[in-house]
Amino acid sequence: MDRVRTDAGARPPRATIIDVAREAAVSPATVSRVLTGTKPVSADLEQRVRAAVNRLGYRPNPAAQGLLRGATHAVGVVVPDVGNPYFAEVLKGVTNAAEESDFRTLVADTGEKGGAEHDAALELSRWADGVVLCSPRMPQRELAKLAQAVPHLVCVNRVGRGGQVPAVVVDFEAGMAAICRHLRELGHRRIAYLRGPARAWSERARQRALRTASGPDFEVLQVPCGSSSADGRRAADAALATRATAVMAFSDYVALGVLARFDELGVSVPGDVSLTGFDDIALSELLRPRLTTVKVSKQDLGRRAWELFAAGGDVGGGESGRVVTAIPELITRDSTAPPATATTPLPKTAKA
Repeated sequence: MDRVRTDAGARPPRATIIDVAREAAVSPATVSRVLTGTKPVSADLEQRVRAAVNRLGYRPNPAAQGLLRGATHAVGVVVPDVGNPYFAEVLKGVTNAAEESDFRTLVADTGEKGGAEHDAALELSRWADGVVLCSPRMPQRELAKLAQAVPHLVCVNRVGRGGQVPAVVVDFEAGMAAICRHLRELGHRRIAYLRGPARAWSERARQRALRTASGPDFEVLQVPCGSSSADGRRAADAALATRATAVMAFSDYVALGVLARFDELGVSVPGDVSLTGFDDIALSELLRPRLTTVKVSKQDLGRRAWELFAAGGDVGGGESGRVVTAIPELITRDSTAPPATATTPLPKTAKA
């Protein structure tokens, strides 16, 4: 499991439903059932939960209790692309956790159209007790308006200004910095980065890491791309044209397309060029070569998003707008190696 950092205010954190669950060695869903009486539990479980509540001095969040007694018993989830393995895993995490509290999951797929997210979330809120936004691309101003219109809103991989929306995020900046260090240690000095969606909060975090890593002895060349395997396939030739000795893809999903195109061109990975991904989707370990990447526990992100949702957005610190940060881990596999030559030879089909 990823390490977790919780941003909190200066006041001592008060106990939350998550703390009670840990103290009683049960799930947050079980704590909710005991406190709301929505579903019977065994006498032993109830006694453990009540004892933990007393020991921690836990006071139920009225908003959270009202939510768990909600009229619909459903949570809406808005995703940019349900076909993307990353978002599918996050969605699975939300769904599995919600089922433990007898909540249904309603899903809206916006097809990477940032302009569709606001309307999709509003529509879902008509049929659900709240909404989880997964990697929303919408502008900050639009997110602020949505937070006012949808009282129970949680974000995954997006932080609103001033902590206005409870969120679970990955430290993408730390993950990208780890990839840069790895490539530098291997001897790579000219890197091509296949950029993700410009509006993605995670892309902006990656760019901060790249700016920090860039210098006279570590050149990062930016190549427009996107977030799908098709985007990676289309951008592969442009990446080769930079004569970089290593290519960093926005995600593993993008790297799949890059690897397919390299195979068509007869480009050896890592013999001719090293390749990295991000996210550690299941396929990354099955590829040949196995993909060097950054591990993100995607189902765990979804579960934590549900826990924030069920707790009324409160993970301690006395304020409802909290951010839980997961620290990713570099996974070194077979797709990276020291550069074979100072510059990578271009295949005949790739034009400089």
